[in-house]
Amino acid sequence: MSRRKGAAAAISAMADPSPIGPQTDRPASIEALRHSLSWWLIGTGRMWRRLLDERLKFSSQTQPRWRVLAWARLRPGIAQTELAERLDISGPTLVRILDGLARQGMIERRESREDRRVKEIHLTEAAYPVIDDISREVAGIRDDLLQDISLEEIQACLSVLERIRTRICDASGAVAAGELPEEM
Repeated sequence: MSRRKGAAAAISAMADPSPIGPQTDRPASIEALRHSLSWWLIGTGRMWRRLLDERLKFSSQTQPRWRVLAWARLRPGIAQTELAERLDISGPTLVRILDGLARQGMIERRESREDRRVKEIHLTEAAYPVIDDISREVAGIRDDLLQDISLEEIQACLSVLERIRTRICDASGAVAAGELPEEM
């Protein structure tokens, strides 16, 4: 079975014919629309990640590992602490992920020249073909999912998501990461 057909079957199994979240009795009200939007954001993000997990099995990388690879490509020499913050995971969790990638020969940890206590993450040559394969697959998934959505619709969606993200950061005291990995 092809990767796409296998992924489609996995997503179909996840898709429930019932609504993505609890329904309200006033579907046209602003409160009901806000409620639906929050459920759709959470559910759609989860389904997108599951599709990526399914379609990226060929790479023998887990989602946390390919996210680390994406950030290490975007920011060569990224400090381990910054990487944990950007991935929103604990230090010990990141260490386990990095250990696995190091065993696979995908990354190296190096001491920072400025501060020996800081460990920087660098990709090895072995990582680049894997990253290229994953990037192509992710681009294909993104193209398939967004193919009939106009530029204006994407811009409007991004504007709304940016405002929501800013408010989440304001409410939680968190600092937005600023930039996100391009794809992989």
